[in-house]
Amino acid sequence: MEKEAVMANIEEACIHCLNYFGIFKYPLTVDEIHQFNTVKSSREEVKTVLARLHSKSLIFKIGDFFLTENNQDWVDERLQGNERAFRLLEKSGKYVKIIAGFPFVSAIAISGSLSKFYASEDTDIDYFIITEANRLWIARTLLHLFKKLTFITGHQHYFCMNYFVDTNALEITHPNLYSAIETVTLLPVFNTDIIKRFMKENAWTKHYLPNYSLHDNLSYLTENNKKAFKRFAEVFINLLAPQKLNRFFMKLTDKKWRRKWKGHGYSEEEYNRAFQTEISISKNHPVDYEKIVLKTLARNPE
Repeated sequence: MEKEAVMANIEEACIHCLNYFGIFKYPLTVDEIHQFNTVKSSREEVKTVLARLHSKSLIFKIGDFFLTENNQDWVDERLQGNERAFRLLEKSGKYVKIIAGFPFVSAIAISGSLSKFYASEDTDIDYFIITEANRLWIARTLLHLFKKLTFITGHQHYFCMNYFVDTNALEITHPNLYSAIETVTLLPVFNTDIIKRFMKENAWTKHYLPNYSLHDNLSYLTENNKKAFKRFAEVFINLLAPQKLNRFFMKLTDKKWRRKWKGHGYSEEEYNRAFQTEISISKNHPVDYEKIVLKTLARNPE
């Protein structure tokens, strides 16, 4: 009886997992369903449960993939998206090196769908950037001034830098399933030592993803060497009352964002989540997928 109750919990969690990725029309393999399962379980238990759900026609199986709709297009698009992602990741190194060469950039990871090895036809390269303490807004401002130049050459989609933290704020402060998945799937591309520190600070993700095993994928890692220009720029900026400068850029950016997004219907709580603006955190997610995904999941939990 106890075993059956455990399997029932795993069954519910498997459906929940497929519903989560079903929002993105993204079918999953057995291993992925096990990794992203919210109930502690073995791979064999998950495999058994999936077979049972499939036999009851509660879920569908196409090739190696399980999904909530019997839709071949989902599988075809996933396979094509995986191929596009690998091609995009192969050329991401040159863009990562440019970002890593800016003052006070300590570590970089690729985030979003690309970190899960999927790319749509118009996917951007999204970056999660860790900066030195009390230098985040200086680094961010310099990087975004550079990004304005990339519009001239049409390379702006390779420099989507929308989430920054500094080394004083490595723990994500809004734990939930969405942020847990986004955190554990970050793909390190510059300075793994700090990325590992970040992951240790976010051990709370185990509460949501007890089966997920962090693994070092270093396939797209760039060299961690500080160029002469970067060293010089950091020394120079550190002579200019950098903490005051950092706070000035934070306030300037916050003022600009509030003016830009005023009238878009954000509540104060929604705005603060989508545009997190603190001395050690900068998050700019106007679409707010976190809200969309969690609300959609709450409407269709099983």
